[in-house]
Amino acid sequence: MGKEITIKLPDGTIISVPEGSSTETIRTIISLVTGKGETLDIEEEVTKINTQNELLSASKKERIASIVRNHYPENDWFTSNDIEILYSKIFNEGIRLSTVSTTLSRMADEGLLTRRGNVSQRYYAVTKKLLNAYGELDIHSIPDLISK
Repeated sequence: MGKEITIKLPDGTIISVPEGSSTETIRTIISLVTGKGETLDIEEEVTKINTQNELLSASKKERIASIVRNHYPENDWFTSNDIEILYSKIFNEGIRLSTVSTTLSRMADEGLLTRRGNVSQRYYAVTKKLLNAYGELDIHSIPDLISK
């Protein structure tokens, strides 16, 4: 079972938020508790990746975001399968399709991607938020870097 984030309010109320909850879920909980509604703005901290070596040691989410950022312009639709294939080619290692699907779904929940289609035929597209959050790093030559 995953960890939970526990928030204890001054009146003794305890709120538990499951680990991995989307930013939108956390924003909703905090706005309900504070009564600040939509004026509350939570920005997720994103580590800017500036070099290919940083990308090689980055998390899977950061790698996937960089792939999406570099291969798909805004409003160009792609699938989890597309990203799985590119990930394997670029990083010379496999990644489970379920990992890619989960990561893309969470990125959509965070507003980094737009999502359409049903569960079995899901398509994603880049948003301006992703373009701004992740710098444009040329990842096309990473396979050459790995093979050295």
